[in-house]
Amino acid sequence: MPVHLLAFDGLDAPLQVSDPQIVRPLLDPVMAAWPFKEISAAQPQSRPPFATIGPIDDQSWRLLAPLAASPVAHHDPVDAICDLVVEMSWERLRSRPDLLCLHAAAIGFGDHLVIFPNARRAGKSLLTATLAKLGHAVFSDDFVPVAVEAGTIYGLANGIAPRLRLPLPPNLPIELSNWIAAGIDPANKRYGYLTGIDLPLSGTKAPIGAVVLLDREEGRTASALLEPVSDDDAIAALVIQNFGRQVHAGAILSVIAAIATSVPVYRLVYDDVADAAALLHDSPHLARLSAATLSSDDHPSTDRPAPLPDALDDQTAAFDPGLRYGRVPGFVEVQTQAALYLADAQGRSIHRFNAVSGVIWMLLQDPMRPDDLADAMQEVFADVPRARLQEDVLQAMTFLWQQNLIVEAPK
Repeated sequence: MPVHLLAFDGLDAPLQVSDPQIVRPLLDPVMAAWPFKEISAAQPQSRPPFATIGPIDDQSWRLLAPLAASPVAHHDPVDAICDLVVEMSWERLRSRPDLLCLHAAAIGFGDHLVIFPNARRAGKSLLTATLAKLGHAVFSDDFVPVAVEAGTIYGLANGIAPRLRLPLPPNLPIELSNWIAAGIDPANKRYGYLTGIDLPLSGTKAPIGAVVLLDREEGRTASALLEPVSDDDAIAALVIQNFGRQVHAGAILSVIAAIATSVPVYRLVYDDVADAAALLHDSPHLARLSAATLSSDDHPSTDRPAPLPDALDDQTAAFDPGLRYGRVPGFVEVQTQAALYLADAQGRSIHRFNAVSGVIWMLLQDPMRPDDLADAMQEVFADVPRARLQEDVLQAMTFLWQQNLIVEAPK
């Protein structure tokens, strides 16, 4: 069986394809805007193939991806390509460790991108297809690599056709349903890829200009509504949808906060996808966008994403409530009206603190014992019983200790 190696632009490792005469007719339309070239298997490679895809028999294909959660998977051909697309997104991040990545769609509105963070059953891919019919460029329908260059925050095109869940909803306008159905290829009973649309080449960049959170209300009879949302809602949605875990959490939080505060963020409440797409297409709010920017003055810890250190320290010692503790330096924090977001100095995680936890963190500017902290908290929360405050403080400080956010203060 012949084996070919395909080197995709932007990926350090090649894709290995067994029996390309069978695989390529299905793979090529999906990757229509992601340039690649065939390379010789005899040619020395800096890295082995990140995945191997090919048929087992007439009905199923095998995907081998050594770094995936499931290194070996057997699927029908379209499902195998679906899994390959996921693995290619991870390989892009392995090849470009400076990139953040968001679970989101990214659609061109003029020279800027509108980001639609992923939300379960919100109709993101169908909305993407409907906007494509209206002439909008589809940079991504699922994962958006994000780069920071000279203070501007860009989204990068994937060059992959959007994937739609099948069958299509029966209540779609007939013209839209027929247009989508005519462009679906390849497909199986569950999924189909929409080809023949404006799909910029992989790696094409455009500045992020707005974020739209999707709120689909099934059975809604009112027209679609586009309303502004708070910084906190925007940051919360983007933090949840980040999966660039090779990037320092402080950099992720800084970039997400910059997006949420430097460009408009809206919530789209809708049920009828054609009505929603028309509202977005005609909205004056999305017609004159400015680029999301990251100011090094506002975020002195980083002005662009940075890879995590090779090793992370784990907290193994038990928390001792009799000792004084202070903050671990090097953290990144973002304060909104509703919450405090904090990234630890090691870059491992992002935490959202409520009002009580935020007060505890503020008081720990100076090292304190849990009992002393409870005394200080009593002045702020005079109506809360002392025993309850002690319990809450001990629980909060234990968590901060386990997460490497506080450290024992010098004696």
